[in-house]
Amino acid sequence: MTDVEPKHLARVGEFLLEKAVTDVLLEAKREGECIGPAEISRRAGIYRGKSSGYSMYDAIVQGILYKLEEHERVTRCDQPSGKKRGWELTDKEFASRQDDPR
Repeated sequence: MTDVEPKHLARVGEFLLEKAVTDVLLEAKREGECIGPAEISRRAGIYRGKSSGYSMYDAIVQGILYKLEEHERVTRCDQPSGKKRGWELTDKEFASRQDDPR
């Protein structure tokens, strides 16, 4: 690569992670699913981490979800088991992505 600033590369990487997470959530919403960070990580192929002490398995996806929630692109939902909370696209985000290919 050329002399690209690391901060610029980080922003590009963050954008691509957001795209991966929202693409997974788009497909899940089309299927009527409410899914958690672990499932999002698995479907998107995002590193899940290894537990050692206080390490969080799906910290990367969880951080992206919090950012997307701040921008009102995702919201919390109840998973079918009723025991866990998950994530889904907001209705507004879902409507704006309807033309996205499957």
